[in-house]
Amino acid sequence: MTSRRLPDLRNHIDASVAELARRARISTDRAFGAWYAIDILDIDEDSALEGASLDGGEDQGVDVILIDHPNARVIVLQAHKPTNPDKLAPKSKWDALVASTPAILDPRAFRDAGRVDAADLLQEVQNVLQGDDGSAYSIEMGLVSLGPKSDQIERACAVTNKSKQFSNIRFFYDSIDEIIEKFATLRSSEKMVLEDELEFSSEIFHDSGDFGNAIVGSVSGAELGRLYQKHGKTLFEGNVRLFIGSRKGGINERMIETAKTIPGTFWALNNGITIVANTVEPIIDRPRTFRLRRFSIVNGCQTTVSVWNAGAPPNARVLTRVVAAKPAIVTDIVRYNNTQNPVKIWAVRSVDPIQERLRSAFERIGIQYAPKQEGSRRKRDSESIIELDKIAQYLASGDSEAIIDAVKEKQELFDRHYQRLFPHTIAPEHVYLFWLLGNQTDEERQAKLSVLHPNDDDDKALAGLLGISGTYWGLHCAARLVEELNRMPHGIDLETMATPRISERPEKICDRGAAALYRAGD
Repeated sequence: MTSRRLPDLRNHIDASVAELARRARISTDRAFGAWYAIDILDIDEDSALEGASLDGGEDQGVDVILIDHPNARVIVLQAHKPTNPDKLAPKSKWDALVASTPAILDPRAFRDAGRVDAADLLQEVQNVLQGDDGSAYSIEMGLVSLGPKSDQIERACAVTNKSKQFSNIRFFYDSIDEIIEKFATLRSSEKMVLEDELEFSSEIFHDSGDFGNAIVGSVSGAELGRLYQKHGKTLFEGNVRLFIGSRKGGINERMIETAKTIPGTFWALNNGITIVANTVEPIIDRPRTFRLRRFSIVNGCQTTVSVWNAGAPPNARVLTRVVAAKPAIVTDIVRYNNTQNPVKIWAVRSVDPIQERLRSAFERIGIQYAPKQEGSRRKRDSESIIELDKIAQYLASGDSEAIIDAVKEKQELFDRHYQRLFPHTIAPEHVYLFWLLGNQTDEERQAKLSVLHPNDDDDKALAGLLGISGTYWGLHCAARLVEELNRMPHGIDLETMATPRISERPEKICDRGAAALYRAGD
């Protein structure tokens, strides 16, 4: 997917950047940095513009500084928006970003240069990093450019990330093609209902707080049925599960029966539904009716479909909460509003923009990546399916800070380690490499385990290394080899990686990784 194939998206970006520059009275580069933070990193617009409004001299090579509390990270951007779309970002842009690192970590450089505004913001960064939760915050520094990819900068980025001097910082570089692809994927993944009206059947009450704004009231079965008839599964795109059926004796069968036979009691017997929307506006001339934009039922799929299957009776009312939520907490709303049936956090993460981008990339080569649950059970153990919980364990095996949790606390991978394992710049090729390495390591572990003799003392000791956790420790060794030997060819794409010629390469690497593990266990 290239900028030439999607000129409309490039034009959209240009228009959005121009509007941000006009409204915030900042330079075009800084406005582009703000746009990237808003549309690619999902940062609140006010926060992004505030972080980009440090225009002036002595900026130490920094265009945007942000503290993203919901995702526990500090973001520093150097932005490049050339007037000529064919112009590469100059290497000096990257050098300036890297050179700004001491100033980012010590605000005195900005203060001494008379940049009090930047120094004050960076002092907030220091307060976060040095506070009780500072160790949980990551630092991401990136050059983002609307120019073509610079191989020189890409190589410099790889070298900088390997430097022990910057071991606590993750550097990244995005050029126009990566930005266009991410933006296009984000737009295509927004499959929620774009706009409709919702009529309540009773008086409603309002509430507001750090979460945003909300309205609560009762909605008739007929109104709920109208929404489902009109929008179908799109109504639930923000949900982590679709309708699981109405098997005999199950809760959904009982909901359908209640709505059919005693609809007047449905409100008291049902927990209700939760809708998340970007905006909720009252329709002035129609009391108790609201216009919802970009919305989804994030909890209540089973209730909605059951009411529909019961004939959408108008006197079956459903308690309904509509939340105009801040983007940063939507994932948590989905997660914590789906506790009546246990929902693993990996299932919630599977619908976020990062996973949608990876899902789209793998779909193009015929692989299902992190498929959403539909029905009572999803298909497992298929070469054409990459499961999110398993790939997270594989990725964590290559990370020294996360490997223990890969073995013992898998849930932590989607809470405490999620940003480390799935940064917004993660490449599908990187994910696929770890999938191949992980599967190969597991196959070799099982093969070696199957030929051990239970009465042999040496084999008994080796069997301890060949337990389930042996897959992750073996993969850790293999990942270190890949990192040191740089075995994957530079610039290889996902389609090429899926060919037998490439996908069989991990076998030798895993052999050496396993050998290293067994030597360590001797």
